[in-house]
Amino acid sequence: MESLIVLSKIKKYIKEKAGFSTSGSFFDPLNIDIQDALKSAIDHTKKSDRKTVMGRDFNFYVDKPEINEILVVASKIKNFVKDESELSTSKQCMEQLTIRVQKICDAAIENASVAKRKTVMDKDFQSPM
Repeated sequence: MESLIVLSKIKKYIKEKAGFSTSGSFFDPLNIDIQDALKSAIDHTKKSDRKTVMGRDFNFYVDKPEINEILVVASKIKNFVKDESELSTSKQCMEQLTIRVQKICDAAIENASVAKRKTVMDKDFQSPM
């Protein structure tokens, strides 16, 4: 499975946010969640009879997100959407997916903290929707 997320940036996000380390096992469920979110957005785009997946096609849409750094690989996201659907992808997709990754990481940090660990692991993963 090709990674749609930027592992080093996610590790950095978690480290800067909480000072926690990140287990390699955390990234697989996160990557699957992003794929599932994209598939859902593709379905919404098709039902709306449009040719471009936009931010508003995600069920977790955040209006005017404030993002310092994109945490997904834009070229791989665009390729995934094209391969799955022949649709185009707007820049908003990367922003919305980054918001999703941040929410997942924030919840995982909390779960690790409650478990009194300093490492975020796959068992800390929790889909926001």
